[in-house]
Amino acid sequence: MGTYVDRDLRPSRDRSYDDPSDGGRAGGRRSSSTSRRRPGGPPRRGGRSRADGPKAPLWALLSVILGALVLLGSGGVVVGPTLLQRLLVPSDINAGAPIPEDIRGEDISGAINFLLLGMDNPDVPGQTDRRADSIVLVHIPPTHDVVYMISFPRDTQATIPAYPATGLNADWTTKINNAFFVGTRTTGPGPNVWERESDLSPEGRARGAELTMRAINNLVPGGLGLEFHGWATIDFEGFTTVVEALGGVHMCIDSDFYSIHYYPDGTFSGIPLWGGLNTDDPAGGPYGSGYHYTVGCRDLEPWQALDYSRQRYGLPNSDYDRQRHQQQLLKAIVKKVASTDTLTNINTINKLREAAGDMLTMNLGGHELIDWVWTLKSLRADDIVMIKTNGGTFCNIPGGTEQCLTDDMLDLLRAVKNETVFDFLAAHPDWVAKDQ
Repeated sequence: MGTYVDRDLRPSRDRSYDDPSDGGRAGGRRSSSTSRRRPGGPPRRGGRSRADGPKAPLWALLSVILGALVLLGSGGVVVGPTLLQRLLVPSDINAGAPIPEDIRGEDISGAINFLLLGMDNPDVPGQTDRRADSIVLVHIPPTHDVVYMISFPRDTQATIPAYPATGLNADWTTKINNAFFVGTRTTGPGPNVWERESDLSPEGRARGAELTMRAINNLVPGGLGLEFHGWATIDFEGFTTVVEALGGVHMCIDSDFYSIHYYPDGTFSGIPLWGGLNTDDPAGGPYGSGYHYTVGCRDLEPWQALDYSRQRYGLPNSDYDRQRHQQQLLKAIVKKVASTDTLTNINTINKLREAAGDMLTMNLGGHELIDWVWTLKSLRADDIVMIKTNGGTFCNIPGGTEQCLTDDMLDLLRAVKNETVFDFLAAHPDWVAKDQ
């Protein structure tokens, strides 16, 4: 079981990513100031205790970030394991084959790395091939007081190692989202991966997660050597039912753009509304304009929230903006689940439980669920820190469609391995993405 550390003995959670010239950081030492700022937010007001205020139940955090459904009451009251397992734990909590030993983290009492994969939806009816549309590395340092979310563009160039089991007979340098595609092919028959059928069983998804983990390790020259403690796949079609169960979420829209998926009245188009990409002529193009999103914070209907998180065309930074918006949606869901209105509504909780069954396939690395409960029981929504890919700048590979990672981005991955993400963000404060 993960080691329990009394809250009063934990190091302060207030952090600062100040410039060294201001005394906030110097020579890699943490500032002794009591006004250290948390990543992406102000210091806690009035010395507020961790026990004060609404705390996101662990099942919300895990269902969104780690893929489990665990229920902890607000204020630190733990629901008994028997009741917890009877009500909220998916039957496939350790689905598929175990994570291979050479990349599996054995102990969740220290640093934790969790892979979160959002599966794309085929554009062609009847097509079953799936790729990872969203790839998020969730890193929790040994203090278990913050959750870092690092996204990889699906077009990131990576080397997928040979995987004869599904017919990939040699290393393949390609887009990183193809790693999940290779893993979710059948183990036979067929001479190569392109002639195998799709296999989206828990075993197939486990192979896809494994290959994505190995592709991430291959991003750093010489190999990163990162160990993973679990993984989850999220079907974003199923995600719709989760947001519907919550009745929508509150989000802050940071760009003015037109949807390519929905008409202005909220009707699903079924065809790309390319005309809406030209904001100077929003009615142009063969299909007319889409729903218009304007800058500002507001409550979004379920279809709006999902559409906002899927959009990349018409955004200033394309897929980079979409990654940030998907992180925003995940955090908004955690906050909504943590609200009193949700926690006291048994009907909403039941709807969420049912929705998660359709949405999630997950593997906790062979660790017992109760270990995760006690290890991460103090986390809440405000502890999620979203990190911009490449600091929010493009890194295109000339002459191709793949994207690269900057040297600083590779340093961030090394910081994950070396458990120095705080120090990296202290030197790169503009890499912390805001959710509003």
